[in-house]
Amino acid sequence: MVNNINKQLNQFAPWQQVTFCLALAERMYPNYVLFCEGTEFAGQATFRKMLDLFWEKLIVKNAKVNFEIQSEHFESAIPNVEDYDMYGVYPALDACVVVTCAFNLMLNKQEDGEEAINASQTSIATVASFIEATCEEELSEEAIFADELMEQELAFQQELIYQLEQQRSPDLLKAVRKFARNQGVSNIGISLD
Repeated sequence: MVNNINKQLNQFAPWQQVTFCLALAERMYPNYVLFCEGTEFAGQATFRKMLDLFWEKLIVKNAKVNFEIQSEHFESAIPNVEDYDMYGVYPALDACVVVTCAFNLMLNKQEDGEEAINASQTSIATVASFIEATCEEELSEEAIFADELMEQELAFQQELIYQLEQQRSPDLLKAVRKFARNQGVSNIGISLD
């Protein structure tokens, strides 16, 4: 299934790849917020602002956003894992990696699918490491991919790809954004409610 996802992402237009990355980051947002709340790390407002600017650029026809400057602002919202002795920094960092993939797509206009594939694999890795961290015994790759959270992750990415194969429109992008919010539940099952 992962190879299938990669193959489809390779064929996507740049707007589809950016939206894919953005949707994954939107879904991972609760992981980042929980980390900020638990550590008083001051990146939450910046992270949210970046997501909103990306959505605005995609949805609003002539929206002007300087992604080069925003990318520099975003660097302050990326936690350094060396500074924290807690698991939560890793899912937070992964969320930042996925946003960085969206920035790279916006700034470099790459069309080879590499950034979208990187975002996909980062989100999958977040789920895999969470499954391993919350399990007492060592798990095989098969066991990790059979876990309910991993099945949900892969199903989410597959559905996202399916939605992005539709004709681009503001309504489609708003629907994707709503879908990505996943009723406030992240890819590792964290809810802020």
